[in-house]
Amino acid sequence: MLKTVRLVFMLLIITILTACNNNNQETTEKPENKKVEESQKSNEDSMEGNPIENSKIIREITPQLVKDIKKILIDDASKLWPSFNNEDKQILLLNPSNKMAYLINNQKTDIGPKDEVIEYSTDSIKDTQLLVMPFQLTTFNDHPTYVFNLEFASDLISGKDEKAAYENVFKFIVHEGIHILLQSGGSVEGLGTRAETYPEDIDSRYYRNEMYQYLKDAINSKTKDEKIEQIQKAVYFYELYLNSNKKNKDQDGYDNIEGMATYLESKAYQMIKHPDTSAKELNELTAQNIIDNFIGADQGKEEVLLMKGREFYDIGALAIASAVDMQLNEKTILTASPLGLLDSEFGSKKAEGHENIKKANNDYYNDYNIKLKSYVDDIASKQKDDQYAAVRIPVTIQNSSASFEDMIVEYQYKGNPAEIQTTTREIILPDTRIKLNKMKSLYLEAPMEGLEDPTKMNPNTIMGYTIVFVPKKDIEFSQDKLLTIQRDDLLIFDAKYEEKDGEYQILMN
Repeated sequence: MLKTVRLVFMLLIITILTACNNNNQETTEKPENKKVEESQKSNEDSMEGNPIENSKIIREITPQLVKDIKKILIDDASKLWPSFNNEDKQILLLNPSNKMAYLINNQKTDIGPKDEVIEYSTDSIKDTQLLVMPFQLTTFNDHPTYVFNLEFASDLISGKDEKAAYENVFKFIVHEGIHILLQSGGSVEGLGTRAETYPEDIDSRYYRNEMYQYLKDAINSKTKDEKIEQIQKAVYFYELYLNSNKKNKDQDGYDNIEGMATYLESKAYQMIKHPDTSAKELNELTAQNIIDNFIGADQGKEEVLLMKGREFYDIGALAIASAVDMQLNEKTILTASPLGLLDSEFGSKKAEGHENIKKANNDYYNDYNIKLKSYVDDIASKQKDDQYAAVRIPVTIQNSSASFEDMIVEYQYKGNPAEIQTTTREIILPDTRIKLNKMKSLYLEAPMEGLEDPTKMNPNTIMGYTIVFVPKKDIEFSQDKLLTIQRDDLLIFDAKYEEKDGEYQILMN
């Protein structure tokens, strides 16, 4: 079964939503320096984790990052994937802590040659919104630009040596670049919510782990016939998975979106490490790199279960590696459900599976469901508790980025679909700033019909609402009808609000 999969705008997972807005510059940003290798003055106080060490590592790896990102996403983009061409697009790497920015593939000839990296001080960038978004597709100097803020890769650096830090950050930049530059546009199919459902379908997780195992076996097989047999066994469990519940079908497209980005981030890294290798060897190195980065859910035990949050990434990537290995059509690989494509080409073959995987899966996900229930019950109890109040906060396009802790779980709030999230996020409204710090809350999407091009969304468009449940004793009200909450997990100062539908609803103006 094939499904056309194209990206409209992406949610980061594990982590962050990519908000794409059209921040047109009124004037051309002028560079202050032009050599990437020049010394960089750091402002190391703003980064989390180990601020001094993280800032130092970012400063040290940035010159090589700039060169390699230019090579991969601009100069050799078509070698990364045949239809990939970014000749008319710019890349802006930001490093606010060190007050540096690097413009790659500059399209404005009056500030420098196209093939020369233009270096800026971030102090000279007038659109300060660029400095607080993790990554986005926007307009810079009147040209479409993929902007990536290196500070948001800080968590990938902490505790790592320089080589590991470089690999993680390089792959992160390429991964999001694939979403934004290669997969953008068109319609989306097979993209249901990524949120957890309670109770977790234990059989589905078992089918997915068998798919991963057989896809790995296909990569390691020596002959074409052996590869096909292992692919067919993976497809057998794919068919069981796809037909076991509607949500699995709804999410099928994510194997393409995250799988392709994961496959190409690994391929890009191998292209840098092995610049002269053949296409076949490069695919083998790429697949092995994906396998080597396996993250086990059952760490400390059997370590045979792929972490659930990695399923779209690693299963999709290994399926794509097999499709490339079997020389399937590149245009189809780019847009098709990876397992669906392998199914249509090779069919399925009944497989017995692995008893150790089944047992480990059952043990792990029975415990997992206990945790899920506790997560849901906590919000449900606060919603019913008269000692708590619901505060509804609008989230606009420009405030869409967030880091996520723990899991995201589906929830019904007053009959409307919602997600339980634990997030760190700053929300800037016209009259106030709101800060959530690892706070458990609900998120409800707002209707956004008619927005065909996500890069042209008004940054003040409301994309959803965060609803927090706060003890009533922690809420202060002023005579001017302003609301203030000061907690470790939530800060709101003098926000305009109205009481409606049993909530304190924060107003945009």
